[in-house]
Amino acid sequence: MTRRQFFARLKKLGYSKSNLQMTRMGLTYVKEDEECGRVTVTVPKGHEQTFTILGDVPYSGIFVENTGRQLNWGTPVTPGNLGLSNMLEVCLGLCKEEIVFNKPSAV
Repeated sequence: MTRRQFFARLKKLGYSKSNLQMTRMGLTYVKEDEECGRVTVTVPKGHEQTFTILGDVPYSGIFVENTGRQLNWGTPVTPGNLGLSNMLEVCLGLCKEEIVFNKPSAV
């Protein structure tokens, strides 16, 4: 999946390009929902292995492609284990709520 295809599919899910971009090095899309409130998705430019979803939804957080290295932040994801080819497809699956990750509880 290309970035262009990814952002087109986000638009079909009701997201639109945010007037307030979270970073100059990424693109932020936002969805206003009465049930969930405001949900934002940010994907860094030229680095599709990471994305951030913010909002009062169960799939919010920072997601990083699992490369086998120890991480101190984010949720490592192996797209191949989910039957997907890249992290953009993982992001869409989360936004559609087709993919669920069990988050560790805060201590």
